[in-house]
Amino acid sequence: MQLAGRRSIAPRLARPLVVVAGAAAAAGAGRLSAARSPLVAGGLIAGCVFVVAALRRPPLALFGLIAVVALLPFGVLPVRLGLAPTLLDLTTLLVFLIWLALAAAGRAPARLTAPGAALLAFAAVSAAAYVLSGDALRADEYGRTFLKLVLATLVFLPVLNLAARPETVRRLIGWLLLAAGAEAFAGLVLYAAPRALSYRALVALGPLGYPTDGSVLRYRPDTEILRATGTSVDPNMLGALLMVAGAIACAVVLAPRPALPRWLTGGSLAIILPCLLLTESRGSWLGLAAGAGLVALLRHRRLLVAGLLLLPLLLVTPAAARYTDHLVSGLRAQDRASAMRIGEIENALAVIADHPWFGAGWGEGGQSIELSFTLGVSNIFLTVAERSGLPATVAYLAALATLAGTLWPAVRRRRRDPADDGLLLGCAAALTGALVAGMLDHHFVRFPHLVTLLWVVAGLAVSLALAPDAARAPGGRRRR
Repeated sequence: MQLAGRRSIAPRLARPLVVVAGAAAAAGAGRLSAARSPLVAGGLIAGCVFVVAALRRPPLALFGLIAVVALLPFGVLPVRLGLAPTLLDLTTLLVFLIWLALAAAGRAPARLTAPGAALLAFAAVSAAAYVLSGDALRADEYGRTFLKLVLATLVFLPVLNLAARPETVRRLIGWLLLAAGAEAFAGLVLYAAPRALSYRALVALGPLGYPTDGSVLRYRPDTEILRATGTSVDPNMLGALLMVAGAIACAVVLAPRPALPRWLTGGSLAIILPCLLLTESRGSWLGLAAGAGLVALLRHRRLLVAGLLLLPLLLVTPAAARYTDHLVSGLRAQDRASAMRIGEIENALAVIADHPWFGAGWGEGGQSIELSFTLGVSNIFLTVAERSGLPATVAYLAALATLAGTLWPAVRRRRRDPADDGLLLGCAAALTGALVAGMLDHHFVRFPHLVTLLWVVAGLAVSLALAPDAARAPGGRRRR
């Protein structure tokens, strides 16, 4: 009888508690809205709803992570809690916590795979190098950045396991193309708008931790030529995002049986390509060309022939001279930006010679190419060697080689499949493009959101490569 009485009291207390909690939340949101901004209050409410939804449906955490990477990569939680965690920090942590909790409960797989093991080895070697370097790990901004980079690299593991089904991978890639298309659209609008209006719009992101000075508008060095940035702060970072999404869309739109509607992939490409061009990011241009070249070489040879015929035409077309001259001058190291890159390489080689085993540490970060560099080089492999030493570079190369060895058999097996959906080839093209762009930029090992993007795509690619062919029919239907 006593137990029954307790059970009858609980439902009667539940409703008042819900009402009180709702009233308290509404009062807090109203106060925050009055003190800061209605957008801040609305964003916090939406964030809380998203966390609850992600706890109920774990793949939603990956959707949120991709949205933050594409749209608000530098957004900071507007409510300070001692520290100032970024939206990327919070969504990354949520992804890891959800996967670890589900794996511990036996409700999610805990696949490691050869690339995952190689990435763990790379993270371990990098951490050891940081601790043993002259710039030892400590709880400052540089130490936190290093930890963010490690987590961004290891996000491969939860992505591989939370997106274990091809249908989930298909939806995540579709979401990536939508988010990248939205960011490209924002970049085009801000580029076309009057500069004073674009400046005010970008400065309005100040409450989220974005810059509020004149650096929100970026120009080609020594010119008044504006570069598209969107909400990515730096045009080269925007170019890296659009290059990855564009390579995936190129493969999917040309697939015999595309996994995504052609209006989605074609529409995304129609927005991404002009915005990528306006970023003036030569590394991203070459990366997309390499990704598209891989798609053409493996599946669409006529596309390769068309590209080879189109290239000479672009070089002599007056309307394209602004971009082709910019590209050619970079390849010849004839402008200040490309000349600085040569100087960076020489400096990096000297740093590596002085610190071959543990690197110089991550204490002084290189700034944008438009500004001065203190320690940095526009090459992902030299960056790893300079910062973490040659053993870490070998571990990183081993991780990339293991990833290629895992993906290539599946790509080769499916490249002549008349029912191929283009997803795996698109991910392989994006990874190839990222490595080519990484020869001219350091973004994919230096900035957490782009490191996250790289290894999210790698995790999705490996998930597709490990999926049985029978489970890969477009739309999630099994083949018969």
